Amino acid sequence: MKSDTAIFQSFTWLWPSTPIHLAIIIVVALVARWLMRKGIDQLIKWMNNRSARRPAPEVNRTGRAWSDIIGRGAERQAKRTTTMGRLLSNIGVAIILIIAIFSGFSAVGIQLTPIIASAGVAGIAIAFGAQSLVKDLLTGMFLIFEDQYGVGDVVEIDKLKGTVEEVGLRTTRIRDFNGMSWYLRNGEILKVGNVTQGWAQSIVDIGVHQSEDPQIVMRVIRKVLAEVDSDPEFAESLLEEPKVLGVTDISNGVMTFQVAVKCVAQTQFDVIRTIRRKIKDAFDEARIRGGFDDTRAKDTTK
Repeated sequence: MKSDTAIFQSFTWLWPSTPIHLAIIIVVALVARWLMRKGIDQLIKWMNNRSARRPAPEVNRTGRAWSDIIGRGAERQAKRTTTMGRLLSNIGVAIILIIAIFSGFSAVGIQLTPIIASAGVAGIAIAFGAQSLVKDLLTGMFLIFEDQYGVGDVVEIDKLKGTVEEVGLRTTRIRDFNGMSWYLRNGEILKVGNVTQGWAQSIVDIGVHQSEDPQIVMRVIRKVLAEVDSDPEFAESLLEEPKVLGVTDISNGVMTFQVAVKCVAQTQFDVIRTIRRKIKDAFDEARIRGGFDDTRAKDTTK
């Protein structure tokens, strides 16, 4: 009790020096916070511009895929730089706040060291209670440093799918596809699925009538795939030339062919839609019936 009384007895308030001192501390803290964030924003902008101007060393599609997987792609580096910048900004704000608080106590004559030393059992209890907070902070740092996901990535975490909007020291904010924001504690994130990084391989099923000649069908499909592969619109999406895998199933009057498409992650959807549309047009031109078209069968019975 005596020590506590002595601590608060050291409180001093001199007019107008003490208020001026406190005002200076607040102004300096706000200016430091603004300068820090401005500096980090400029650093992020400079790094992104430098990465964009740097010529890509990859000369083929496989090189582009590997570059994106290990995080060397320009877009991936930009996302990672932005995420790291936000993390540094949060850490800087926390440091500035702590320094300002200590300076404020010192300005009014209160020393925090005796208070911390006298906390005793209460300090230990607080330390145990803060374990989850420390876990969240450390996990958040590792998530960012290991580039498990970044701002703008499409992820799946504990059956929650959405776009990462913010990665903080304690929580991650995700916007699901219905528009709802979710806040996840970093320490509770155990498994992350990232569909934005690297490449994606999709299998497209193409159904035709089972009486069609497989060789003719495959010839038409290959022609369409070659056209799509040479289309400049998909030069940055396709990592390999699409391949027809052949007949994979014959049932209920339908013969199914499969086409394999390997693209940069999240770019495969336009490619798949284009392939299906072009194959449909090519089938119509070659008079190849779809899986449930029986008009040709009626004609052959005449």
